[in-house]
Amino acid sequence: MKKHMTYLFLIISFIFLGFSFHVYSKVHVFNHNSVKKNIEYLSSDNFKGRLAGSIENAASIIYIKDSFKDAGLKPYNASYLQSFDTIYPHKISGKPYLSITDKNGFLIKEFNYGIDFKEDLLNFRKNNLNFSKYDKVEILDGHIQIKKDNDYFLFYVPQDNTLNFRSSFISSSPYSMYIMITKDTFNELKNYLSKDYNINCFIPFEAKKTSLNNITAYIEGKDPYSPPIVLSAHFDHIGSDLSGKVYSGALDNASGIAFVMEMSKYINSLGKPDRNILFIGFNAEEFGCLGSKAFADKYKDNLKGAKIFNFDMIGGNSSIPLHIMGGKQDTADSPLIKEASLICKKDKISFNYLFEDASDHEYFRKQNIDAITLTDADSSKIHTPNDKANFINTDSIDRCFKVASKEVIKYGFNNNLFILYYKQIFWVSLTCTILSLVILFKPTNKIKI
Repeated sequence: MKKHMTYLFLIISFIFLGFSFHVYSKVHVFNHNSVKKNIEYLSSDNFKGRLAGSIENAASIIYIKDSFKDAGLKPYNASYLQSFDTIYPHKISGKPYLSITDKNGFLIKEFNYGIDFKEDLLNFRKNNLNFSKYDKVEILDGHIQIKKDNDYFLFYVPQDNTLNFRSSFISSSPYSMYIMITKDTFNELKNYLSKDYNINCFIPFEAKKTSLNNITAYIEGKDPYSPPIVLSAHFDHIGSDLSGKVYSGALDNASGIAFVMEMSKYINSLGKPDRNILFIGFNAEEFGCLGSKAFADKYKDNLKGAKIFNFDMIGGNSSIPLHIMGGKQDTADSPLIKEASLICKKDKISFNYLFEDASDHEYFRKQNIDAITLTDADSSKIHTPNDKANFINTDSIDRCFKVASKEVIKYGFNNNLFILYYKQIFWVSLTCTILSLVILFKPTNKIKI
């Protein structure tokens, strides 16, 4: 009887070993080094900050799309690209200047670009301005506001008195042009304005219409009519300034799209999911989440009941908790937020909540579609030239994977235990198989009388 039980135990162990080995052998192990390598490449100077509308932004689309194709993903809705129209800041010829002239037009002073003044990217409905004390000028603490015809212009001193930070481009911004200036420049402009001098400014950017693309790919599920799972990240950033200084956008958000690229390889190796899983690269997030808005508007009927997992700034300082970001109307009890928080608690992952319309989950939540953004919320270097790949922390990447992978396996693979615990099952079943064989074939010593 004991021998029969051992044989039965051996058969069960061998079956589990076979199943787990099958999964073990085919699963693409999520590799944070591959994520970082893609972050380094996409945030390199080759892509010049990936400003939406630029040639370099289009080049990054080709790279990401090819990665999805190489991972075996299909084009969503018969195309890897979804186009939408918008306005973008287009560089034109000319040299930027901020200068002082007298009433006869003679040059009194010319300020240094990048040292005394610099454009902020927010808007370029107008790109030049000439004004004096005879115009409608309002001087506040660190701000000079000018109205010319129907346009408003703003010169302002940044809080840290440096010209490093660069805002997102928002074509609906209330001012037609924004210029950052230092405190010294502000005081000089005030002084010149109090006298009979003219202030002249020109920035060689213009607001121009263009057509942009999102990247759209998917893994087909067993039931393609079930609400899909969506993994997304934006890949655009804020380009380079007029001196050629690149805003690399490693953390924001080469990290997010690189994370999604690696997730596509991992998930596609798990076998056919229960439902479609979409992998979307959003463009023009830095213009006000316009790419995700275009996607949500077009596919809102397909996305009813979907689960959206967006990734923005993955790989920040690991001392900063992982943040689960929902929309402004969400709470800690919103279903997807609550589920992600329970995973963090179970796995002892430090986390916080954010409730802001500050990433590409925004327009899905406005369509009442479940959506969260996972983010490290490390804002110490973003939108500055210091957002470089060498600051990326791979421990934070792995931390996000622990949460995201469990969410995907829950909704896409019905919490399949062989996927969730294939490594543990493999090693336990291998150990049990070996022990059973040892017991069965262990030589017995017969005692002679």
